This record gives sequence, structure tokens and C-alpha cells, in this order.
Amino acid sequence: MAGQQQAQTIRLGCVAPNFEADTTQGRINFYDYIGDGWAVLFCIPDDFTPVATTELVMFAYLQQQFTDRNVKFVVISTKNRPTEDGEYVPHTEWVTDVNDISPSPVKFPIASDADGSLSRLYNVLDKKDVDNLNADDNVATGLAFKSRTLFIIGPEWKSKHHVRLVLNYPAAVGFNTSEVLRALGALQTSDSASIRTPANWVPGGDVVVPPSMTDEEAKKMFGDFKPVKSYLRFAEIPSEPVAFTDLSFRQGALVSRNIVVGDGKMKVKEDAHVYDV
Repeated sequence: MAGQQQAQTIRLGCVAPNFEADTTQGRINFYDYIGDGWAVLFCIPDDFTPVATTELVMFAYLQQQFTDRNVKFVVISTKNRPTEDGEYVPHTEWVTDVNDISPSPVKFPIASDADGSLSRLYNVLDKKDVDNLNADDNVATGLAFKSRTLFIIGPEWKSKHHVRLVLNYPAAVGFNTSEVLRALGALQTSDSASIRTPANWVPGGDVVVPPSMTDEEAKKMFGDFKPVKSYLRFAEIPSEPVAFTDLSFRQGALVSRNIVVGDGKMKVKEDAHVYDV
């Protein structure tokens, strides 16, 4: 799309802006790519950075669980690294680095955003960037687009492509990919079962009966339910478990509940790219 997209306010429930972009898997139209399903769109500050690399490792490892829930990933790297000849280091080189160390390969597209148009479109700026941003700033100068922001996008009220959840982290703090998976499950469960989910809900845990539902309606829908207050009632519904909800890195290994998962420790390659960041 045009290179001078204006930043806009992204609110929960609004229709996610469509875009076209060149990616590591060819040119995509965002709406066409996700179809009638769900998407996790996450924007990261730069290629070849340590925190973002760990995020790609995690998302690559969990990708099948998201795919099973009709979810596609799209990554926007909001600062394309320039080369000495005025071009940009292709994202595919970073994907090669990630695949060198990851138990599972990256299978989702990483979009180019050399002119910052996608970053402006989704307004992934922190306050310092907004204060110092000029209309002609090029994203490659490093003057803007330092935050990492994740959007869960899906249907709402039979309409497609709505923003259902937003996570906005500073550049120094990596996403909790297990929380993204948990929150996605909560959204899809609340949609399908017309319920609400309590704090720290995980599949298999109690759900909250909507206050608008009478006891008779709740009894008909859920069977037995547990009233705690007049406005707080718990019920049980069948739910598929989510695996690896506590994934983390420990001593270079990807672990869950202190057990090494996947095919063991992250691979290490001596000839991996090294860049100043």
C-alpha cells in the first residue's frame, strides 16, 4: 500500500486495517491471507535482535497449536536493517538464523516495512517516538517504531477481521507466547459458549456465567453451577487442554514444567549472523 499511511487509533472491536506487503513468503493481502479465520499479527522493533529472536523461536514451536485453532501468524519487523549499498538485509537471512537454533522452523511470513507505512497504519509507537517523529522519518534511521505490539484479530458478531485483543510491550520485554495462546483460547471459548472467563482461566477451568443469564437459563445451558455471589456464578464446560502453557528458556533449553521439550536444547551454530544492535 502507499508509503504514507497515517497512524490511527486501534481500539478493541474495531476492524483491523487491511494491507498488502512483501514478505518472506511472497506478497500477501492481509485479509486474503487470513480468510474467515483468526490471526496473530505481531510487530517487533528489528531483525537480528535477541529478544525478537526468542519470540520467533517460541511462536514457531507453538505454531501447530495456533493452526489447530484456525489462526495464522503474520510478523511485521518495523525497522528493516540497511546495508552499505543502500538496500536492506532480507528478512530471510534472519529466518535462517532463527531456524539454526530453533527446535521448529519458522513457517509464517515476516513482512517488510522499510518505509514505516505498516507501523503507522497500526500505530505501534511508544511516546518518545511520537514526540520525536517527523512525517518524513524513514524507519531505517532508527528514530521511530521501537515498541513491540501484538494483535489478535478474528470474527466478531459474524463480521470478520476485528481487533479482539492488543498487547503492547516495550522493546526490552518479550511477549509471553503462552499467554497469547491462553488468551486466544479464552476468546474462542467465550465466543462459542456465550460465557466469560475468570482471571487466570485455562481450558478445563471454571467459566463465569454471564450476569444477564437467569439461574434457570444457566441451569439449562450448564447443568449444575456454583453461585458465589448474586453476580458471580461458576460453571464447567468441556474444553480441550492447552499444552506447554509455561514454556520458558533455561540454560539454552526450551522447557515446560522443568522438562526439556521438542528435540532438546536449542541448536547452536558458530557461523550464525552477528550484528550490532
